[in-house]
Amino acid sequence: MGKTALIHHFFHHLNKEKQAEGIYVDLLGTSSLSEANRKIAEAIIKQFVDMRKGLGSRILQMLGSIGATLGIDPVTGMPQLTFGHIRNHDIPASLEAIGRFLNEKKTPVIICIDEFQQVINYPEKSAEATFRTWIQNFPMVRFVFLGSQRHMMISMFSEKTRPFYRSTQLMQLDPLPEKEYMKFIRSFFRKYGKSIDPTQINIIFNWTRMQTYYVQLVCNKLFGRKDQLDDDVVIDVFSEIIQQEIPLFSAYQKLLTKVQWKLLVAISKAEEVSNPYSQEFLTKYGLGAASSINAALDNLIRKELVIHHNQKYTLHDTLLMRWLQQL
Repeated sequence: MGKTALIHHFFHHLNKEKQAEGIYVDLLGTSSLSEANRKIAEAIIKQFVDMRKGLGSRILQMLGSIGATLGIDPVTGMPQLTFGHIRNHDIPASLEAIGRFLNEKKTPVIICIDEFQQVINYPEKSAEATFRTWIQNFPMVRFVFLGSQRHMMISMFSEKTRPFYRSTQLMQLDPLPEKEYMKFIRSFFRKYGKSIDPTQINIIFNWTRMQTYYVQLVCNKLFGRKDQLDDDVVIDVFSEIIQQEIPLFSAYQKLLTKVQWKLLVAISKAEEVSNPYSQEFLTKYGLGAASSINAALDNLIRKELVIHHNQKYTLHDTLLMRWLQQL
């Protein structure tokens, strides 16, 4: 739904109006608490440390606490920071040092941690509790936690047994209102002497299911077309986008069992399924007995290929769904 782009847009306005300092940290690809700590430290240093102007005592103290050292890049001759290995039991102290440094800033600080659900997969069982303790200790530093895996994020922040239970305000990004989005798209095209009809925009909205990234992608490609836009051109752009993703999508079949693959295709063709165990659905798509797809559905949900939203099962990735519908 465009959560990451929304955060960067938010930071742009914060910076412009000088209301607060925004720090963005992406935990995608991290596999341990130590890697997460390093990512956070790197983001803090990138935001606040200008090594060309020298380092003050507070910054040097923080660098020492987080296991960072200052050196010279042998290629460019410019100052560079390197991080040593931080043991797991030293990570709370490292985060504490970062928090103290931020707490002393004159301007409020907002830290946005993207793909926060990654911490669930860390080998350290205390990962969630470590982050929860950190944000509790520094109430003047604001935190925003984002995640693309909806069910994991909900469980982290709504289950009573989890450290983050009732520690935040939950916000779900829904699709943009169609009228507002259409108005924006048409005005943008008009601004550069181009035009796009409401009929074509509605086709785009239906095909993309109002997922912000894909609406943007389709409109971007249409904007670059020199020919007169009509329904056929829009359909041609859909096909072009799918063709580009086929090598990636084709690999999914090799990663799934036969039952998982058949179920994924079936849900794609149905688009939304209220009861995947109903005899009507099983018979229509030749899935066999309900018991045989129970584990397959759980697996697809765990892999975030299928999501359960508004009491219905559907594919997380609309573009993957459109490709599977062609099979």
